[in-house]
Amino acid sequence: MSEMNRKELLCHIGRISFAMDDLRIFLDTHPHCEKALERFNKLAEDRAKHICKFEELYGPMNFYNSNVCDDHWKWVDAPWPWEGEC
Repeated sequence: MSEMNRKELLCHIGRISFAMDDLRIFLDTHPHCEKALERFNKLAEDRAKHICKFEELYGPMNFYNSNVCDDHWKWVDAPWPWEGEC
């Protein structure tokens, strides 16, 4: 994974998520398409890695991941996703 800044990483995760949404819709009507399922699983793995990297560098991506074993509410520490980041 090449080094990306916060905005680039957030946008990359958004692109992966969009592709996964598109494949999910396709899989709803073609549930036995092995190629689409394989691609979806690869994207899901890639997305999880990038989210992990984002959270390691910049804090939680969503409030569900914000306070596991922490001493304060970290969700408010960084700009929120809708504050012009992508």
